[in-house]
Parts: sequence; structure tokens; C-alpha cells
Amino acid sequence: MIRTANPMSASRGLRLRTWLLCLSLLLSLPAMALEPSRLSAQLEQLRQAAHAPGATAAVMVKGDLVYSGGVGLADAENNVAIDGGSVHNIGSVSKVVAVIALMQLVQQGKIDLDAEIQTYVPWFPRKQAPISVRQILTHTSGIRHYRQGEFGEGDVLRFQQFDSIEQASRRWQDEPLLFAPGSYWNYSSFATNLLQAAIERTSGQGLERYLREHVWQPAGMRATQFDVPTRIVPRRAHGYEWDADTATLTNAVQENVSYKYVGGGVLASDEDMVRMVHALNTGKLLGAKAIAEMYRPQLDPSIGLLPPPAGKKSSRDGVPKQGLIWRVQTDPAGRRYVAHSGSVKGTLSYLLNYPEQDVAVALHVNARGGEPDLRGVAEALAAEVLPAATPKR
Repeated sequence: MIRTANPMSASRGLRLRTWLLCLSLLLSLPAMALEPSRLSAQLEQLRQAAHAPGATAAVMVKGDLVYSGGVGLADAENNVAIDGGSVHNIGSVSKVVAVIALMQLVQQGKIDLDAEIQTYVPWFPRKQAPISVRQILTHTSGIRHYRQGEFGEGDVLRFQQFDSIEQASRRWQDEPLLFAPGSYWNYSSFATNLLQAAIERTSGQGLERYLREHVWQPAGMRATQFDVPTRIVPRRAHGYEWDADTATLTNAVQENVSYKYVGGGVLASDEDMVRMVHALNTGKLLGAKAIAEMYRPQLDPSIGLLPPPAGKKSSRDGVPKQGLIWRVQTDPAGRRYVAHSGSVKGTLSYLLNYPEQDVAVALHVNARGGEPDLRGVAEALAAEVLPAATPKR
């Protein structure tokens, strides 16, 4: 006897499976609870604290762009609205882009983190003690940061075009180190700029070409590029300066950043930056071993801050939990993440990554001079999509 299917039973089974699938999707997507109006309100508070024309953010969860938005203006003179696709100077977040490239070359065996920097940058003069690539990546090299007034009267040297990082380094490269490498932590963009020469020498490509082929294109970063003065950049946001004494906003002084493409010369949108983080988290840019080394806190507990010059106060923040360029942070709920901030040409930026949850947040405000808490807002935006922290017993 042949049995035929009961159409009523089959229909109930299909409805049950559909209901279970929908329930599963809802439970697996905490980002679905996002309220764009609440996130926009947080951005508006950030914009006001910065006294900036505009503020933007992008949030990505496991490859889904769950929020991209902005409040205010990208261009205050022409009344152009800002959003998560607006293109900004990302300042020292450029260092994060560069360390990904450098770690690719470490992964290929072309760079040794503990080799002397002269192995890859032979034109850089030897100092009173050897400097390793790792010490440059952890700001313990002894190479100084910028100095007040060194760009000349009217900051005229900031407008100079440098055709190579070797040429750009000539005015400071012969100076002695501030301290024996590895004995103190002292942030230095001049030191990290040397990574450009190391990447170019070991890869055989110019830095921008290498980044485009091996980082930006694989990650889907279509708007990211170097800040070259002659280029027309679609959707570019402008930077401003806020003067608290006079309560006035002015255009930021323009600058040719060819002396620091690694240190602070990249343009990108918030959307591009979170795409880069997702590509990193999913192994498209680096293997697990290289990523783990990049995020591993590198500093010995004995390392302290360099004593400040006479008449200046020491940093309130102390020595950070320093990885290779990235800093390891903990949010108010006790969750670990890595991040980096940036500031250049009237912009402030922050990039945050929770690698284990594959949650990324990028933020910008386009004015300097106020008191915005970019880190706090970035953590708050991430908390909107992160699973609740497990209470400590």
C-alpha cells in the first residue's frame, strides 16, 4: 500500500521550519536592535563637544555595515552634509594601515621584527645603540617626535613636497636618541615614518601602490588613498580649528603630508576603515599568528614614560598597553579591544576593533580645539551591537 503525504501536515511543517529560521536569524543579529536616531544623537553630542561642523561614524558587525551616518557638515563654507562615506584625513590611524602591510612582509619572512632598522633602511644613520623594527612599532626606539617650531617660521616646511621618506628624514635623522632603545616609551611619528622605507625596500613597490594592492583592494576600501595636494578627492570633508578663547571656528591650515604618509598621511572614510578591520578579523589581510603578535602587549612592566622637558607636566595617561602600533584597551564592561586615534589638519579620528566579536567602529569629527571623548563614544556605539558582558564572579 502506497502512502501519500498529508498536505495539511506538510504545510504545518513548512510553517514551523520558517518560524524557527526567522527566530534563529533574530537571535543571531543583535545589530537589528540598533536605533539610528539614538546613534545620531550620540554623534550630535560628540559634534557639539568638539565644536565641529560635523561628526561621522560607521559600525560593522561580522561584515554587515549596520550603521553609517553623520550629523552636520563636511564643508562649512558650502553647506555640504556629512555622512559615513565622507572622506577624511585619518591622522595617526594611518600607522594602523602601515603595520598591517609590514606584518604581511613579516609573515612572508621578508622582515624580522627584531632586526636592526638599518637592515631595511640602510641610509638611516646608526645611533649610540641599535634600534629594532619592534622598538619602532612600540614607540620605544628613542627617536624623537615632532618639536615645537621645527617646521620653520610660519610652518613653511609643512608645505614642502618630499619625493621620498629619505629626503623627508634628513633634517632630524642625524640627531642622537633621546634614550637607550627599550628603556622608555615615547610616542614618535618620525620613527614610524621609517616603516615606509622598510616596506618599499622589501616589497619592491612604492608604499601607496603596495597598500592599494595588498590592503585596500582586498578589503574593499574604494575611497582610501594618500593625501596628495594636487588630487581632487570626491566627497572630501574639510578640517577646522576651534578657538575656545574667541569662540570662533576657522579653516585648518593646509599641510603637505608627504613627510609622513605612514605617520599621518592617509585619507579614508569611516566605512572604509571598518571594512579594513573586518578583512583583518576574517584573515583576508593577515594570518592568525601575525595578528596575535600584532595585538600582543609588548612592553616590559619596567618601561616607563620619558621624563618631560623642564617646565612641562608628564602625561596623565601613563604608558599604554602597547601592541605593535595598536593599543590594547578595556571598555567599561571589561571587554578587551584594540584601537588607535589620530589627529591632523583639523580632524580627530578613532578606530576600534573587537577582534573576537568582529565588531569595528570608526569615528571622525572635523575640528580640533574642543574636548570630545571619541574613545567613550566609540565604546558606546560598539556596546549597541556587542553581546552583554558576562558578570564577574
